[in-house]
Amino acid sequence: MPLTVEDAFDQFLPKLSTSRQETQSAASHRASVEARLKSDFGLVTMFRTGSFGAATNVRGQSDVDYFAVIPRANLKQDSGRTLASVAESMRARFPSTANIRVNGPGVQIPFGDEGAERVEIIPVDETGKTMLGFRQFDMPDGLGGWKFSAPESHKAWVDSLDTKLNGKLKPLIRLLKAWKFYRNAPIRSFYLEMRAAALMRKENVILYDIDLKNILAALWSDQLADVSDPRFPDDSFVLTACSSETSRVDALSKLSNAALWSGQAMNEKNASRPGAAIAKWNLVFSDQFPKYGLL
Repeated sequence: MPLTVEDAFDQFLPKLSTSRQETQSAASHRASVEARLKSDFGLVTMFRTGSFGAATNVRGQSDVDYFAVIPRANLKQDSGRTLASVAESMRARFPSTANIRVNGPGVQIPFGDEGAERVEIIPVDETGKTMLGFRQFDMPDGLGGWKFSAPESHKAWVDSLDTKLNGKLKPLIRLLKAWKFYRNAPIRSFYLEMRAAALMRKENVILYDIDLKNILAALWSDQLADVSDPRFPDDSFVLTACSSETSRVDALSKLSNAALWSGQAMNEKNASRPGAAIAKWNLVFSDQFPKYGLL
Protein backbone atom coordinates (compact mmCIF):
# COMPACT_ATOMS: atom_id res chain seq x y z
CA MET A 1 0.00 0.00 0.00
CA PRO A 2 2.27 2.82 -1.23
CA LEU A 3 1.79 6.02 0.70
CA THR A 4 5.05 7.55 -0.51
CA VAL A 5 6.76 7.81 -3.89
CA GLU A 6 9.66 5.76 -2.55
CA ASP A 7 7.32 2.95 -1.47
CA ALA A 8 5.67 2.98 -4.89
CA PHE A 9 9.00 2.51 -6.68
CA ASP A 10 9.96 -0.24 -4.24
CA GLN A 11 6.70 -2.05 -5.07
CA PHE A 12 7.02 -1.44 -8.81
CA LEU A 13 10.55 -2.72 -9.38
CA PRO A 14 9.96 -6.39 -8.44
CA LYS A 15 7.15 -6.51 -11.01
CA LEU A 16 9.69 -5.59 -13.70
CA SER A 17 12.19 -8.32 -12.83
CA THR A 18 12.47 -11.65 -14.65
CA SER A 19 10.00 -14.29 -13.55
CA ARG A 20 10.94 -17.96 -13.13
CA GLN A 21 8.76 -18.79 -16.14
CA GLU A 22 10.63 -16.25 -18.27
CA THR A 23 13.96 -17.73 -17.22
CA GLN A 24 12.73 -21.17 -18.25
CA SER A 25 11.35 -19.85 -21.54
CA ALA A 26 14.61 -18.12 -22.33
CA ALA A 27 16.53 -21.39 -21.96
CA SER A 28 14.03 -23.81 -23.49
CA HIS A 29 14.91 -23.37 -27.18
CA ARG A 30 18.60 -22.58 -26.88
CA ALA A 31 19.90 -26.12 -27.40
CA SER A 32 17.85 -26.58 -30.60
CA VAL A 33 19.03 -23.27 -32.02
CA GLU A 34 22.65 -24.04 -31.17
CA ALA A 35 22.50 -27.50 -32.74
CA ARG A 36 21.13 -26.13 -36.01
CA LEU A 37 23.70 -23.33 -36.16
CA LYS A 38 26.50 -25.83 -35.56
CA SER A 39 25.19 -28.02 -38.36
CA ASP A 40 24.64 -25.24 -40.89
CA PHE A 41 27.32 -22.68 -39.99
CA GLY A 42 29.91 -24.41 -37.81
CA LEU A 43 28.88 -22.40 -34.74
CA VAL A 44 31.78 -22.00 -32.30
CA THR A 45 29.80 -20.78 -29.29
CA MET A 46 26.65 -18.85 -28.43
CA PHE A 47 26.16 -16.55 -25.45
CA ARG A 48 23.40 -14.34 -24.13
CA THR A 49 23.78 -10.61 -24.52
CA GLY A 50 21.46 -7.58 -24.59
CA SER A 51 19.13 -6.75 -21.71
CA PHE A 52 18.85 -10.34 -20.47
CA GLY A 53 22.62 -10.72 -20.54
CA ALA A 54 23.05 -7.47 -18.60
CA ALA A 55 20.20 -8.21 -16.12
CA THR A 56 18.40 -5.01 -17.12
CA ASN A 57 15.53 -6.68 -18.98
CA VAL A 58 11.88 -5.85 -18.34
CA ARG A 59 9.48 -8.69 -17.55
CA GLY A 60 7.31 -9.64 -20.49
CA GLN A 61 8.93 -7.07 -22.80
CA SER A 62 12.63 -7.67 -23.47
CA ASP A 63 13.74 -10.11 -26.17
CA VAL A 64 16.45 -12.67 -25.43
CA ASP A 65 19.48 -11.82 -27.57
CA TYR A 66 22.32 -14.22 -28.38
CA PHE A 67 25.64 -13.61 -30.08
CA ALA A 68 26.28 -16.62 -32.32
CA VAL A 69 30.03 -16.82 -32.95
CA ILE A 70 30.56 -18.28 -36.43
CA PRO A 71 33.88 -18.87 -38.25
CA ARG A 72 34.64 -16.06 -40.68
CA ALA A 73 34.84 -18.51 -43.58
CA ASN A 74 31.17 -19.34 -43.04
CA LEU A 75 30.00 -15.71 -43.03
CA LYS A 76 29.32 -13.64 -46.13
CA GLN A 77 30.94 -10.30 -46.86
CA ASP A 78 27.43 -8.86 -47.11
CA SER A 79 26.04 -9.20 -43.59
CA GLY A 80 22.51 -8.94 -44.96
CA ARG A 81 23.05 -12.15 -46.93
CA THR A 82 24.39 -13.83 -43.78
CA LEU A 83 21.26 -12.80 -41.86
CA ALA A 84 19.05 -14.09 -44.68
CA SER A 85 20.86 -17.45 -44.56
CA VAL A 86 20.46 -17.70 -40.78
CA ALA A 87 16.77 -16.86 -41.07
CA GLU A 88 16.33 -19.55 -43.73
CA SER A 89 18.11 -22.07 -41.48
CA MET A 90 15.88 -21.22 -38.52
CA ARG A 91 12.71 -21.48 -40.62
CA ALA A 92 13.79 -24.94 -41.71
CA ARG A 93 14.47 -25.98 -38.11
CA PHE A 94 11.26 -24.47 -36.69
CA PRO A 95 8.70 -24.80 -39.52
CA SER A 96 5.73 -24.35 -37.17
CA THR A 97 7.04 -21.02 -35.82
CA ALA A 98 5.57 -18.18 -37.86
CA ASN A 99 7.27 -14.91 -38.82
CA ILE A 100 10.93 -15.86 -38.31
CA ARG A 101 12.59 -12.84 -39.89
CA VAL A 102 15.60 -10.58 -40.09
CA ASN A 103 15.13 -7.88 -37.47
CA GLY A 104 17.85 -5.22 -37.28
CA PRO A 105 21.23 -6.80 -36.64
CA GLY A 106 19.79 -10.25 -35.93
CA VAL A 107 17.23 -12.89 -36.79
CA GLN A 108 14.16 -12.92 -34.56
CA ILE A 109 12.46 -16.22 -33.73
CA PRO A 110 9.10 -15.49 -32.06
CA PHE A 111 8.41 -18.70 -30.19
CA GLY A 112 5.66 -16.81 -28.33
CA ASP A 113 4.29 -13.35 -27.62
CA GLU A 114 6.10 -12.73 -24.32
CA GLY A 115 9.50 -11.04 -24.39
CA ALA A 116 11.45 -14.08 -23.19
CA GLU A 117 9.83 -16.18 -25.91
CA ARG A 118 11.23 -13.90 -28.62
CA VAL A 119 14.75 -15.06 -29.37
CA GLU A 120 17.12 -12.96 -31.45
CA ILE A 121 20.20 -14.54 -33.02
CA ILE A 122 23.01 -12.18 -34.01
CA PRO A 123 25.71 -13.84 -36.15
CA VAL A 124 29.16 -12.48 -35.33
CA ASP A 125 32.82 -13.00 -36.14
CA GLU A 126 35.22 -12.96 -33.18
CA THR A 127 38.06 -10.63 -34.14
CA GLY A 128 40.32 -10.60 -31.06
CA LYS A 129 40.50 -8.79 -27.73
CA THR A 130 39.97 -5.22 -26.62
CA MET A 131 42.75 -3.39 -24.80
CA LEU A 132 41.15 -4.46 -21.50
CA GLY A 133 41.09 -8.11 -22.55
CA PHE A 134 37.42 -8.55 -23.48
CA ARG A 135 36.38 -10.42 -26.62
CA GLN A 136 35.53 -8.20 -29.56
CA PHE A 137 33.37 -9.04 -32.55
CA ASP A 138 32.13 -7.84 -35.89
CA MET A 139 28.32 -7.85 -36.05
CA PRO A 140 25.85 -6.84 -38.78
CA ASP A 141 25.49 -3.06 -39.06
CA GLY A 142 22.06 -3.04 -40.73
CA LEU A 143 23.53 -1.69 -43.97
CA GLY A 144 25.09 -4.86 -45.34
CA GLY A 145 28.40 -4.34 -43.60
CA TRP A 146 29.90 -5.29 -40.26
CA LYS A 147 30.66 -3.18 -37.19
CA PHE A 148 32.65 -3.51 -33.97
CA SER A 149 30.95 -4.78 -30.82
CA ALA A 150 32.23 -5.81 -27.41
CA PRO A 151 29.17 -6.58 -25.26
CA GLU A 152 31.14 -8.25 -22.47
CA SER A 153 33.17 -5.08 -22.05
CA HIS A 154 30.03 -2.96 -21.83
CA LYS A 155 28.51 -5.40 -19.36
CA ALA A 156 31.60 -5.29 -17.13
CA TRP A 157 31.45 -1.48 -17.15
CA VAL A 158 27.78 -1.41 -16.13
CA ASP A 159 28.44 -4.12 -13.51
CA SER A 160 31.22 -2.06 -11.96
CA LEU A 161 29.07 1.08 -11.82
CA ASP A 162 26.17 -0.90 -10.39
CA THR A 163 28.44 -2.21 -7.61
CA LYS A 164 29.66 1.32 -6.88
CA LEU A 165 26.05 2.53 -6.68
CA ASN A 166 24.97 -0.21 -4.26
CA GLY A 167 23.12 -2.30 -6.82
CA LYS A 168 20.76 0.50 -7.85
CA LEU A 169 22.01 1.34 -11.34
CA LYS A 170 20.54 -1.74 -13.02
CA PRO A 171 17.10 -1.22 -11.46
CA LEU A 172 17.23 2.42 -12.60
CA ILE A 173 18.04 1.26 -16.15
CA ARG A 174 15.17 -1.23 -15.92
CA LEU A 175 12.81 1.64 -14.97
CA LEU A 176 13.97 3.64 -17.98
CA LYS A 177 13.40 0.67 -20.28
CA ALA A 178 9.99 0.04 -18.69
CA TRP A 179 8.95 3.57 -19.69
CA LYS A 180 10.18 2.86 -23.25
CA PHE A 181 8.18 -0.37 -23.50
CA TYR A 182 5.00 0.78 -21.77
CA ARG A 183 4.86 3.96 -23.84
CA ASN A 184 6.05 2.29 -27.07
CA ALA A 185 8.90 4.75 -27.46
CA PRO A 186 11.02 3.48 -30.40
CA ILE A 187 14.41 3.96 -28.76
CA ARG A 188 17.14 1.34 -28.75
CA SER A 189 17.44 -0.31 -25.34
CA PHE A 190 21.24 -0.36 -25.59
CA TYR A 191 21.26 3.41 -26.15
CA LEU A 192 19.15 3.95 -23.02
CA GLU A 193 21.36 1.64 -20.98
CA MET A 194 24.59 3.37 -22.00
CA ARG A 195 23.14 6.87 -21.57
CA ALA A 196 21.84 6.06 -18.09
CA ALA A 197 25.14 4.50 -17.02
CA ALA A 198 27.12 7.45 -18.38
CA LEU A 199 24.89 9.99 -16.64
CA MET A 200 25.16 8.13 -13.32
CA ARG A 201 28.87 7.32 -13.33
CA LYS A 202 29.85 10.39 -11.28
CA GLU A 203 27.08 9.93 -8.73
CA ASN A 204 27.54 8.29 -5.34
CA VAL A 205 23.91 7.41 -4.63
CA ILE A 206 20.78 6.74 -6.67
CA LEU A 207 17.29 7.89 -5.73
CA TYR A 208 14.97 6.37 -8.29
CA ASP A 209 12.45 9.17 -8.74
CA ILE A 210 15.04 11.95 -8.78
CA ASP A 211 17.50 10.21 -11.07
CA LEU A 212 14.90 8.87 -13.49
CA LYS A 213 13.49 12.39 -13.79
CA ASN A 214 16.99 13.74 -14.40
CA ILE A 215 17.78 11.14 -17.07
CA LEU A 216 14.54 11.82 -18.92
CA ALA A 217 15.25 15.54 -18.74
CA ALA A 218 18.80 15.04 -20.06
CA LEU A 219 17.59 12.90 -22.97
CA TRP A 220 15.00 15.53 -23.82
CA SER A 221 17.50 18.35 -23.49
CA ASP A 222 19.85 16.88 -26.08
CA GLN A 223 16.97 15.57 -28.23
CA LEU A 224 18.20 11.98 -28.22
CA ALA A 225 21.43 13.07 -29.84
CA ASP A 226 24.01 10.67 -31.21
CA VAL A 227 26.70 10.24 -28.56
CA SER A 228 30.12 8.67 -28.32
CA ASP A 229 30.14 5.18 -26.88
CA PRO A 230 31.05 5.90 -23.22
CA ARG A 231 32.97 2.62 -22.95
CA PHE A 232 35.12 3.49 -25.99
CA PRO A 233 35.15 7.31 -26.03
CA ASP A 234 38.39 7.58 -28.02
CA ASP A 235 37.49 5.15 -30.80
CA SER A 236 34.87 7.09 -32.77
CA PHE A 237 32.10 4.61 -31.94
CA VAL A 238 28.75 6.40 -31.95
CA LEU A 239 25.47 5.36 -30.31
CA THR A 240 22.28 6.26 -32.18
CA ALA A 241 18.96 6.34 -30.34
CA CYS A 242 16.56 5.35 -33.11
CA SER A 243 16.54 3.38 -36.34
CA SER A 244 15.12 6.21 -38.47
CA GLU A 245 14.18 9.87 -38.37
CA THR A 246 10.51 8.91 -38.27
CA SER A 247 11.13 6.79 -35.17
CA ARG A 248 13.11 9.61 -33.60
CA VAL A 249 10.25 12.09 -34.06
CA ASP A 250 7.85 9.60 -32.46
CA ALA A 251 10.28 8.90 -29.60
CA LEU A 252 10.80 12.61 -28.92
CA SER A 253 7.06 13.18 -28.68
CA LYS A 254 6.79 10.48 -26.02
CA LEU A 255 9.96 11.62 -24.28
CA SER A 256 8.60 15.16 -24.06
CA ASN A 257 5.59 13.89 -22.12
CA ALA A 258 7.68 11.69 -19.84
CA ALA A 259 10.07 14.54 -19.00
CA LEU A 260 7.12 16.84 -18.27
CA TRP A 261 5.23 14.33 -16.10
CA SER A 262 8.30 13.28 -14.12
CA GLY A 263 9.10 16.92 -13.41
CA GLN A 264 5.53 17.49 -12.28
CA ALA A 265 5.79 14.39 -10.09
CA MET A 266 8.80 15.89 -8.34
CA ASN A 267 6.96 19.18 -7.82
CA GLU A 268 4.02 17.34 -6.26
CA LYS A 269 6.31 15.33 -4.00
CA ASN A 270 8.11 18.49 -2.86
CA ALA A 271 4.71 20.03 -2.09
CA SER A 272 3.91 17.04 0.17
CA ARG A 273 1.29 15.63 -2.19
CA PRO A 274 2.48 12.03 -2.62
CA GLY A 275 -0.81 10.86 -4.11
CA ALA A 276 -0.57 13.44 -6.88
CA ALA A 277 3.11 12.60 -7.41
CA ILE A 278 2.35 8.89 -7.77
CA ALA A 279 -0.44 9.73 -10.23
CA LYS A 280 2.09 11.57 -12.40
CA TRP A 281 4.42 8.56 -12.35
CA ASN A 282 1.46 6.47 -13.46
CA LEU A 283 1.24 8.69 -16.53
CA VAL A 284 4.93 8.07 -17.23
CA PHE A 285 4.45 4.30 -16.98
CA SER A 286 1.12 4.13 -18.83
CA ASP A 287 -0.91 3.16 -15.77
CA GLN A 288 1.37 0.27 -14.81
CA PHE A 289 2.74 2.01 -11.69
CA PRO A 290 1.26 1.23 -8.23
CA LYS A 291 -1.73 3.32 -7.22
CA TYR A 292 -1.58 5.54 -4.17
CA GLY A 293 -2.89 3.86 -1.04
CA LEU A 294 -3.68 0.60 -2.84
CA LEU A 295 -2.04 -2.81 -2.88
